[in-house]
Amino acid sequence: MTDETPKGPDKPSAKDALSTAKNATETAKTLAETTGNAISAIKWVAIAVVAVAFFGTIFLGYKLVSAPAKAVGNAAGAVSDSVKSGASSVKEGTSEIINRLVIPAANQTLLDSASEAAFDVLNELPETLPEGMKERVFWKANFGGHENRVCTLFISFGGDPMPVVIAADNKAHLTAKSLGSDKDRLIRLMLRAPDDDIVMHVEWDETDRKWVSKWRATTVKKSLEDSIAAQRILDVLSLAATDCK
Repeated sequence: MTDETPKGPDKPSAKDALSTAKNATETAKTLAETTGNAISAIKWVAIAVVAVAFFGTIFLGYKLVSAPAKAVGNAAGAVSDSVKSGASSVKEGTSEIINRLVIPAANQTLLDSASEAAFDVLNELPETLPEGMKERVFWKANFGGHENRVCTLFISFGGDPMPVVIAADNKAHLTAKSLGSDKDRLIRLMLRAPDDDIVMHVEWDETDRKWVSKWRATTVKKSLEDSIAAQRILDVLSLAATDCK
């Protein structure tokens, strides 16, 4: 009689069990290595992010601090350049004004001798008080440092005699005079024309050692041509040396 009792599943052999365990070990090892690599990658990524953020913060701080400093430096440089440029412009403008006011001398030797003689007389004039408040104000406004040594002349330039008022700035020269110096010498003169007063002056140039005639600093429009003005000044200085004594 045949035994037909069903057989159960085959029991795994020791070899199969060993293979299964080995596979499981390999799987676990691979998983551990993968996990470790992932963790390591995450760690280095995190470090890189922190480093970038750190250096980015430092750079941003540097920009914030240095930008205003650079701006201030640039602004200071611009202001300095502007001031230098402005100073140069002012200096050039002043030179142009001074050169425009100078009345060229046709004969420097004649101007020097006439100015010396006139200044000596005007500087030694006896004091004379002005006749009334009007004349006092007039002297003060037009002949600074006169010390009441003012001379009025009448001179003809081809027509009717014209009054001319002339005075030296005796006060400015006082200190130099006490020291025996010829510095700070200035003569102011005014031609009292019917339509307008023409004001000029002659001063000693200590640097070039010569007398220089000029229009008054406030002169905007010249009343005479420079050549005519130069001759008028010579005429007045020559007369003052003889008639103001």
